[in-house]
Amino acid sequence: MLGSSSERDLMWNNITGSIPTEIGNIASLELLLLNGNQFSGSLPDEIGLLTKLKRLQVDENQLSGPIPISFANLTSVRHLHLNNNSFSGQIPSELSKLPNILHLLLDNNNFTGYLPPEFSNISSLRILYVPLIISNNFILYFWKL
Repeated sequence: MLGSSSERDLMWNNITGSIPTEIGNIASLELLLLNGNQFSGSLPDEIGLLTKLKRLQVDENQLSGPIPISFANLTSVRHLHLNNNSFSGQIPSELSKLPNILHLLLDNNNFTGYLPPEFSNISSLRILYVPLIISNNFILYFWKL
């Protein structure tokens, strides 16, 4: 059904339902653009199996639940757009271990708590959009970079 191509561009197609767990079976996938649809439910843990993935965009959907810890395995990812959904829970500190991340968009969700201080150590990061739940102490620490 999903094939073996390295790119999936399904942006702005009004696709409904959940993202299938089988997506994790496409080991060659480097680009996954699912933004601007009506996907709902949680992100499948299996996305964390896509170690060649360089760009993941699931923004502008109706996704909810926590960000899977398995996303720490996305060591090739450069662009991770999770904004404009209903994700909840804490922002996982494991995301700070993504060695090639350039753009991390987490804004306009329902996260709780604080942005983990480990995020101040991401040397590759160029753009970070986060919810306004950040403590003043973290902002001071983060901007010392």
